[in-house]
Amino acid sequence: MRTDMPSAGRARDRLICAFIAFMVVGIVGGAAGIVLMQWFKAEVEDTARRDARLIGETVARSLATQFEKASRFGIPLKLLPGVEPYLNETLNRTPGLTRIVLRGPDGREVRSAIGPLVGTDTVVAPVSIDGVTFGQVAVTTTPATLSSVLSGLYWRAGLVVAACACLSAIASAVLAGTNLANGRRRLAAALLATAQGKPRDPLPGAGGRGPLAAAFRALTSGERRTAEHRAAFDSYADELLAVDFDGRLRAEIEQIRRATQSGAPSERET
Repeated sequence: MRTDMPSAGRARDRLICAFIAFMVVGIVGGAAGIVLMQWFKAEVEDTARRDARLIGETVARSLATQFEKASRFGIPLKLLPGVEPYLNETLNRTPGLTRIVLRGPDGREVRSAIGPLVGTDTVVAPVSIDGVTFGQVAVTTTPATLSSVLSGLYWRAGLVVAACACLSAIASAVLAGTNLANGRRRLAAALLATAQGKPRDPLPGAGGRGPLAAAFRALTSGERRTAEHRAAFDSYADELLAVDFDGRLRAEIEQIRRATQSGAPSERET
């Protein structure tokens, strides 16, 4: 009888360990990665929104100051030349801006520059001289242009989690899977040696945890009880042989003793 596990059994143990490790790392790592990415994204977007609003306030005040200079000369805002190209240039070169609108004293739009994105916050700077309002500059901002790099972090984080899961699966297959296969092989060898009544070394792995260690402990306990029963049988047999003066019982007792040692039934049992 062979005591070595078939190669299919050893491969199955390694695959099971690898699959469990891959799933645990993938699920736990993926969930942790999503939570961390959501938190990081919220923090970055909040910071980007504040930065974009600050940029919008600065641009609005700067443009309002320039239009105030024109208003001091009595030039109406709607008659200023080159306003719209200048607004478009300012919009394109300033990150976080989506719309710049110059309004007249009646609140109507005079000139504007509109970008492709939809803004989230709007800041307004009045164009006023000595308390008299001649118009206003409205600047709309969005953090999307400042935090768009985060969109590429999700798939990168997914690749990192997948790589870690694969590495843990390989390590588990090599280490845990090999240990499991070796443990099962040692248990099979111990069971065979016990069934054949052959001497062997003490059982390894009985001090650990898990089903395999429990099996080793159960085998050790069973062998201990069998040894106690064997010692009791030998004691009774020796007592019977001591009073067997004519030798009639010796042959039958020896036959039973050999049968118990080999595991074969005696003639009386058959």
